Amino acid sequence: MTQECVINKEFRNNVFSEIERTGVELNEQLKGQMIEFQETMKKRIDAQVNLAKFEASYAFNVPKFQRAKTMKEVKEVRQEMWKEALKKANGDSKLAYTFYMEENSFP
Repeated sequence: MTQECVINKEFRNNVFSEIERTGVELNEQLKGQMIEFQETMKKRIDAQVNLAKFEASYAFNVPKFQRAKTMKEVKEVRQEMWKEALKKANGDSKLAYTFYMEENSFP
């Protein structure tokens, strides 16, 4: 004959209620994070589209020698901005990348 495990009924019900409540809370947190992620991705996609439009317009309207000169200057500016971001992040390259991207995102 099997023995019945004796557990306080109220305790058992509370355990299941807490499990359900935790599941609901986690789902709500996930919804908020997904909305935030979706907004971030939309901003990044919009920025990439705007950058591509700018680059195409620039390539069609600016002579090659001027584009080469500009690319060199841009590279120098980006290196300086990376150094500043790295300094601001106290050497943490992941944090520096975040700072750098915030400063250099195309509107």
